[in-house]
Amino acid sequence: MTSAGSIRIGTCSWADRGLTVSGWYPRTARSPSGRLSYYARHFDTVEVDSTFYAIPDQTAVYQWAARTSPGFLFNVKAWGLFTWHTVKYETLPEWVRHEVPRPESGRIDFQGLPKDLRPALWKQFSTAIEPLRTMDRMGYLLFQLPPKAGFSPVMMRYLERIAEVVPPFRPAVEVRNRSWMEKGSRESFLSLLKDANMAYVAVDEPELGWTVGREFPVTATWGAVARFHGRNREGWTKKDATIAEKFRYYYSDGELREWEPPVLQAAGKTGKTFLMFNNCFRDYAVKNALRMKCLLGMSCAPGEGVQGELAFDIE
Repeated sequence: MTSAGSIRIGTCSWADRGLTVSGWYPRTARSPSGRLSYYARHFDTVEVDSTFYAIPDQTAVYQWAARTSPGFLFNVKAWGLFTWHTVKYETLPEWVRHEVPRPESGRIDFQGLPKDLRPALWKQFSTAIEPLRTMDRMGYLLFQLPPKAGFSPVMMRYLERIAEVVPPFRPAVEVRNRSWMEKGSRESFLSLLKDANMAYVAVDEPELGWTVGREFPVTATWGAVARFHGRNREGWTKKDATIAEKFRYYYSDGELREWEPPVLQAAGKTGKTFLMFNNCFRDYAVKNALRMKCLLGMSCAPGEGVQGELAFDIE
């Protein structure tokens, strides 16, 4: 049987605006430090979303570790500049803005930077999050690609480059375009991840023409990752939908139980298996994450319990 200790369940933020106003945090946990401390009483891992938008201050990174108990793991989302997204010009470090003029759009991507600046930017980002790794408080480093980034020789080379520069961090790759998992590309893609010991990120999201599906192949010896975005098909297909509209989805017990076989299978093949909830509308993510812990027989708060045959047998 699989050890419950090899499965980590959490959410993709502890400070999301929707969560902070939902009432889930008590009045005694209104400060940033109080929220993280309270969150860590319920979960043993979390994903840091703010690092997608800007390079964090290293002092803040140390504070994250100080506000949680030993053994709590942070999973860091790579800065969007490194994952084929555009970022706001103002989020660039000041020294970069001295070298690069502001684009008319106010946004910039990696290709818009001089090549000689790129390694220094990666160095600044990796140095900022290094304390988590050296303190053994870091799980994975997430590289989430945009839907426009389909399978191609250019993108495969990009993944090879990640494999070259990211270690000793543990990279996890989330693709969001069906072409990666179609016949003719799937084998090459997953083979590259396995050879580089990078984790494929399984996703639970609406089944649309371009989404990748809910497969959970294990490609890394150190761990496996599944992220739960919700199944709000209407929100994902609506033009100009807000974040709240897109992720407003609460999983049923039946939908969560669908993941029992692949989760247990993954946990039996690798180190740690991370189940991270990103249905970040109000407190939906934390409640679904707590419920998943309960359904997997890991822990149940009063009123969340399931009895007998409904509980998964994890020893």
